[in-house]
Amino acid sequence: MESIVIGISGASGVILGFRTVELCCNAGLHVDLIMTDAARRTAFEELDASYDTDEMLLRRFPESLHSKIRCLSIHDIASQVASGTYRTCGMIIVPCSMSTLAAVSIGLADNLLRRAADVTIKEGRKLLLVPREMPLSSIHLEHMLKLSRLGVVIMPPQPAWYQRPKTIEDVEDSIVSRILDRFGLPSAIKRWREQ
Repeated sequence: MESIVIGISGASGVILGFRTVELCCNAGLHVDLIMTDAARRTAFEELDASYDTDEMLLRRFPESLHSKIRCLSIHDIASQVASGTYRTCGMIIVPCSMSTLAAVSIGLADNLLRRAADVTIKEGRKLLLVPREMPLSSIHLEHMLKLSRLGVVIMPPQPAWYQRPKTIEDVEDSIVSRILDRFGLPSAIKRWREQ
């Protein structure tokens, strides 16, 4: 089974990370999941649930997906995903905090999430970042431009209002479908003027 690395950092929008994990598993991928300590705190604030342990985190997903998800410690620099010899189809950081984005742009690989992103870039694999911040400062934009020039896909989670979402879940699924589409994975994306 092909693997993808999914990082969830401490920006608002943790639900987008959870939904991405679920849909990647449904698309037949094995997910190596890395969640920062700040993301666990943000999840508590946004979802009123604690994800302090990997067991608690796994319970967030349907039991049928548990065998497809491997939770990795942010502190485990010796993990397989820290090596370029570990084959993946790429990596997604969703949501991506500005501190994570800045660290990736300067090659700061001081935890497993940032190291995995660094490895993804150096191995020429697809890296997609979903930065969640507004407004964006010149510092943020400079880091994004630098990464974009390296081939990193920068995809802010902007809703497509022409799809006429009725619920917040419609907005979330629209954003996550666009993410999966960039990896050529099946998704429920609604394309412009598609019948």
